[in-house]
Amino acid sequence: MEASVILPILKKKLAFLSGGKDRRSGLILTIPLCLEQTSMDELSVTLDYLLSIPSEKCKARGFTVIVDGRKSQWNVVKTVVLMLQNVVPAEVSLVCVVKPDEFWDKKVTHFCFWKEKDRLGFEVILVSANKLTRYIEPCQLTEDFGGTLTYDHMDWLNKRLVFEKFTKESTSLLDELALINNGSDKGTQQERDRSMDLNFLPSVDPEMVLQTGHELLSELQQRRFNGSDGGVSWSPMDDELLAQPQVMKLLDSLREQYTRYQEVCRQRSKRTQLEEIQQKVMQVVNWLEGPGSEQLRTQWGIGDSIRASQALQQKHEEIESQHSEWFAVYVELNQQIAALLNAGDEEDLVELKALQQQLSDVCYRQASQLEFRQNLLQAALEFHSVAQDVSFSL
Repeated sequence: MEASVILPILKKKLAFLSGGKDRRSGLILTIPLCLEQTSMDELSVTLDYLLSIPSEKCKARGFTVIVDGRKSQWNVVKTVVLMLQNVVPAEVSLVCVVKPDEFWDKKVTHFCFWKEKDRLGFEVILVSANKLTRYIEPCQLTEDFGGTLTYDHMDWLNKRLVFEKFTKESTSLLDELALINNGSDKGTQQERDRSMDLNFLPSVDPEMVLQTGHELLSELQQRRFNGSDGGVSWSPMDDELLAQPQVMKLLDSLREQYTRYQEVCRQRSKRTQLEEIQQKVMQVVNWLEGPGSEQLRTQWGIGDSIRASQALQQKHEEIESQHSEWFAVYVELNQQIAALLNAGDEEDLVELKALQQQLSDVCYRQASQLEFRQNLLQAALEFHSVAQDVSFSL
């Protein structure tokens, strides 16, 4: 059962664990009855939730239940006391019914509890609020009963909501991260990538969950003591002490799995970047060895006149312009590969160097052919110019 599900009921403060303890170190469960009619169903739900919080070791020490009947009717108090045997475990050792100043019929109340004593399985005493200290130390009683124990119900409830939300989110996140991380360790690279693509992003932000956990842990670990300034005495409740190791364990597991997840992301990003570079390299190589080379093969003539040579030279400049765009891509790719080589893992070095070498070989070879063609056309143009001058001089 989660607090968020029964939040409206818990806000009514039909019962609470203040953190106080009896002389046997058993927890004190308080049921503050009020003038309005108390719903037994809602009280039962509240008790079920509260009693699910303490550890089994803590429950074994037993409970002392304080039923505050000062603002309630006797028949309501009686109903609550009788229902405790069905709701509260057998570890209940004592029920203190705080009576009002205008006491109920003593004969009726005494007879009722005396008659039910064996069936109840725990002792029930009627006591005035100012006499509770006979059974419980003042430092373990809240201010409602003249004690010094500080208890803020909404503060406690807010902590429970944060704790349960963190527990739920972190547990779910751990399962997701473990699935992603373990999936990245199995099968071929293609199978790993396909598995990661199907469910790669966690449903919640790990950074936010970790931050919530750290803030919660800090809140649970707060300590305030009596000081020279007469500050309020405060000590953590058992459920807060119990929550601390749970939160710390979840945080440790989250950090471990999140670190692995970040490494998986880094490797995946690197693999994606490498694949993109491979794809771009092949695009450059395929164009230079395909359409680029075909353009040079079809432009083999040198022209039989100055005009023809100039036309071929203009066509060659257009071919060079197209090649320049791919050479610019080559320069960019070469820089990316160089950066990866400087920061890359050893397993990627061979593949990266092979890509770099392949790209450089193709680009240099094509650039050499372009230069040769340009020089040839320039020589042809100069030849035709000289030939024309000689022809005019004859």
